[in-house]
Amino acid sequence: MKDTDSTLAQFDQAGAERLEKIYLTPDVVQQREQIFQLLDVKPGMRALDIGCGPGLTSLSLAQAVGNQGHLDAIDIAPPMLQLAARRCADAQHVVFHQADVLQLPFEQAAFEVALATQVYEYVADIDGALRELWRVMLPGAQVLLVDTDWESCVWASRDDARMRRIMQGWSQHIPHPQLPRYLLQRLHRAGFADAQVHTVPLINTRYDLQTFSGGMMGFIASFVGGLPEYGPQLVTDWQADVTSMGEASGYFFSLNRYVFVARKPLA
Repeated sequence: MKDTDSTLAQFDQAGAERLEKIYLTPDVVQQREQIFQLLDVKPGMRALDIGCGPGLTSLSLAQAVGNQGHLDAIDIAPPMLQLAARRCADAQHVVFHQADVLQLPFEQAAFEVALATQVYEYVADIDGALRELWRVMLPGAQVLLVDTDWESCVWASRDDARMRRIMQGWSQHIPHPQLPRYLLQRLHRAGFADAQVHTVPLINTRYDLQTFSGGMMGFIASFVGGLPEYGPQLVTDWQADVTSMGEASGYFFSLNRYVFVARKPLA
């Protein structure tokens, strides 16, 4: 199966709507606001939202560049683009495209700022994707990439071996589950400079479906339970164990988001 096919399978209509609900939980909203503060975006800029998902980052970028600016937003999954277009329906300066990060449908040096959240870990050809990003950015332009190292996940459980096995299975849903470890090197290789790295943690201390971990549990269980070497009973036992931790005030979840900010050199 191609990477594109795998991504599309994960983000069908139901998957897109489930992910939108997770992105709207208060903890993820707060984290998104923290990350957006690291972006140097000004009114009148031409911006690019890569992997726009349900359009939450698109709306923020559209508001930041204002009516005098312009935003192009791409995603590979049509259900995501439908949600995003609906969310940004009143923003006439936003255009959505179904596109792959390896073949961006834009001219060279078209953008002054770009944002990508949880995108490049899904792309097998990281170097090719970053070269394509470099191509469409103006000299001096800023890029901000957010990705996750899933081994940074801390999740309280009574069975640590099973917990580790579940996360190892979940890591199979993307080509690069530990991308932040070498993304800085890859950015430099693609020609970007002045790169900085920030860590934005997400912490849940109670089990609640209106949190990132509460919402993601279903995603993880669905994927891992479908792997032939795992099966549904393992994930059912895992879910029962982890959710019951809250009954003893022992629920704890933490995950780091790694934010890479870099620029295309002026010369």
